[in-house]
Amino acid sequence: MGKEKAQRRKGTKAQSRFHIFFSVFILFIIHCSLFIAVSVASAADVDGVVDRVQKKFAGIIDIKGTFVQKSYIKDIEQTQEYSGAFFIKKPSRMMWEYAAPRDEKVIINNLDTWIYKKARNQVIRTKFSKESYSQVPIALLVSLENIRADFDITMPEKNALQLKPKQRVGFIKTIVLEITPGEMPVKMFTIFDTYGNIIMIELRDVKINPGLDDSLFIFKTPPGAEVFDLGQ
Repeated sequence: MGKEKAQRRKGTKAQSRFHIFFSVFILFIIHCSLFIAVSVASAADVDGVVDRVQKKFAGIIDIKGTFVQKSYIKDIEQTQEYSGAFFIKKPSRMMWEYAAPRDEKVIINNLDTWIYKKARNQVIRTKFSKESYSQVPIALLVSLENIRADFDITMPEKNALQLKPKQRVGFIKTIVLEITPGEMPVKMFTIFDTYGNIIMIELRDVKINPGLDDSLFIFKTPPGAEVFDLGQ
């Protein structure tokens, strides 16, 4: 009789251990399933947002607006703020002009680049390339038509895309785009470089396809200006 009771207790314990193991196993499967579902949903969200951004930029022929730029310079632990206006005409014409106190104008026409420093009446002429993006960040707007080709993309927040260059792009480490549902899909972008500097540019008063004239992107050297030609 005692032997039978012992066997029944042993069987009950075995069943209990089995139920515990089975429950843990089921919870593990559910957890894995939820993780996979969230991952797939996140990937789908990223693809959807990227598709919309690329489609919007593909429909832009030219664009103009104003901007506010905040630059954190790590070496001097100081934040500098500038504002100005920008004009872009695809495929490769750009102009932006900083307001005082910076008073600087940059024109890019194809690969030719002119930087005019008004206070010094100096002109620097050079060639534009992707290596220059960290120095002329607003030019990044031209490359957003096909961001998948140049960047690995994640979505850290609902209305943000994080871009990591697939190949070296100047000193840029990461770019974060703040996405909006309007005709202009990017409201703000922030650039983090390899030196710890941070550039944040907010776009304002944006006009899509206003019909910009090509003459806007032709640089005329001001009288008496000192010219440094670095494009030779």
